[in-house]
Amino acid sequence: MGLENARVYTSDEKNVGKVVQVDEEYFTSLKKGLMVNEEYRIPLDAISDISAGDGVPIVRLALSKEQLKHGHEFVKGRPNSGFVSGRTESEPKIPLEKQVIRYEATRPLEGNVSLAPEHEPPPGGRYSCDMCEEKFDDADGLQGHRGRVHKGPVGV
Repeated sequence: MGLENARVYTSDEKNVGKVVQVDEEYFTSLKKGLMVNEEYRIPLDAISDISAGDGVPIVRLALSKEQLKHGHEFVKGRPNSGFVSGRTESEPKIPLEKQVIRYEATRPLEGNVSLAPEHEPPPGGRYSCDMCEEKFDDADGLQGHRGRVHKGPVGV
């Protein structure tokens, strides 16, 4: 079963568009919106299940929408006005071209895979440090660890 034009859903059942491109390690999903299009580059090993829908394959991911958007964000297009750019005496305007936001998902780690709500969290904590993979039970513990050990930004 090919992945082209398959509908893609996260582990928390959020729609992230349709598959528009597949290569050896990644596939690209595009979700069209009214003002902004979102494009996701997702590793193939993040797929947890592929099933047949109404004549169109359905791809379910082992990542939540939050984990999918955790990767780097690349925004294409200019700000919609001089007001946003910091110019004075300008006002917001309707953009003439649709903005495209690109996300690159991180590879799912064994302790970082989102589980369905009826399952227990993985042993060793729900939160994993992206710099050293140490596990924490709460977000505050992770934030404190990042600030103390890695001297990284906290509260972001």
